[in-house]
Amino acid sequence: MALTPEDVVKKEFTKPKGFGRSGYDEIQVDDFLDEIVVELRRLNAENEDLTGKLEDLRRSKGVAGKEGGSTAADTASGVPALTPVKGDADKADADATAAIPVPAKAGATGTPDAAALAKAREELASAERDLATAKGEREKVQREVAEAKERLAALQKQIEQAEADSTQRTAAAAKRAEEAEAQSEARVRDAGTAQGGSSVAGVQAPGTAATAGNDSAAGVIALAQRLHDEHVREGETTRDRLIKEAQERHDSMVGEGTTTREKLVQQGQSKHDELVGTGQKRHDELMRQANERSTGLVKEAEERKQRIIGQLTTERESISTAIEQLKSFEHEYRSKLKGFIQGQLKDLDGEGVQEKESAPGGQH
Repeated sequence: MALTPEDVVKKEFTKPKGFGRSGYDEIQVDDFLDEIVVELRRLNAENEDLTGKLEDLRRSKGVAGKEGGSTAADTASGVPALTPVKGDADKADADATAAIPVPAKAGATGTPDAAALAKAREELASAERDLATAKGEREKVQREVAEAKERLAALQKQIEQAEADSTQRTAAAAKRAEEAEAQSEARVRDAGTAQGGSSVAGVQAPGTAATAGNDSAAGVIALAQRLHDEHVREGETTRDRLIKEAQERHDSMVGEGTTTREKLVQQGQSKHDELVGTGQKRHDELMRQANERSTGLVKEAEERKQRIIGQLTTERESISTAIEQLKSFEHEYRSKLKGFIQGQLKDLDGEGVQEKESAPGGQH
C-alpha cells in the first residue's frame, strides 16, 4: 500500500519498555524508516518510468516531423493525376500526419528531472548515513551503561566481601573473648583446688598454722578473682574494639561503595539522557526532513503528472484538429477530382459528337 504524507504525519510510536528508558521504540522507528525508504524508491522508479516514456514519445514525434518532407498544401497545388482515389487519400493522410508540428516544449527537459532525482537520492543516502551514525551512538551508550553496570556489580562484590570480613573478625573477637573466659574459669578452678589443699593442710597442722593457711587461701582466691576479672575485662575490651573497628570498616566501605555507585549511576544516567536527547532531536530532525522530502517528491510527481497529462491532451487536440483538416481536405480533393473527371468525360463526349457530325459530310 502506498505511503501518503498523512500517514507520515499521523504515525505514532510506543514508548520503550524498561526502567529509566525514554524516547520511542527503536524497532518501530527503524521499520517505519524502512517503509519510507521503500516508498521513496518506488516514487523514484515511477518518476524515471514516466520520464522515459515522455522522452520516448518526444523522440518519436521529433523523428516523424523530420521525415515528413511534403505537406497537404503541396499535394493540392497541382492538377491531380488520374490515379486511384484511395491511394491519393492515404498518401495525403500520411503527409498531413507527418506535417503535424511538434510542441515547442518537446526538448531535452529530462535533465532537470534527472538532477532532481539525483539530488533526492543523495539526500536519502545522507539520511541513511545519519541514521547509521545515530544507531552507532545508541550502541555506544548501551556499551557505557553495560560498563557502569559491571562496575556497580564489582562494587557490590567488594561490599559483600567487606561484610564477610567484618563478620569473620567479629566471630574471631567473640572466640577470643570466650577463650579468655575459659582461661579465667580454669584459673579460678586451679585457685579453688589450691585452696582445698591448703584447708587439708590446715586440718592436719596445729592452731597457728591453720590460721596462716586460711589467710594464704583467701589471698590466692582474691588474686585468681582479680586475674579473672582482668582477663574478662581485657577480652570484652578487645571484643568491643574489634567489633567497633569492623563496624567502622563496614560502614566506611558501604558508604564508599554507595557513593561510588550513586556517582556512576548519576553519570550513566546523565550520559544516557544526553545521548537519548541528542538522538531524539536527530530523529525528529530526520523525520521532519524525510516528511518534507516525501511531501516535496509527491508534490513534484503530481505536478509532473499533471504537466505530462496536459501535454498529451494538447497533442491529442492538435492531432484531432489535423484529422479534421485532413477530412476536409479529402472531401475537397474528392470533389475536385470528381469535377475534373466529369469535365474530361464531357470533353470526350463532345469530341465523339463532333466526329459523328463530320463523318457524313466527308462522304458527300
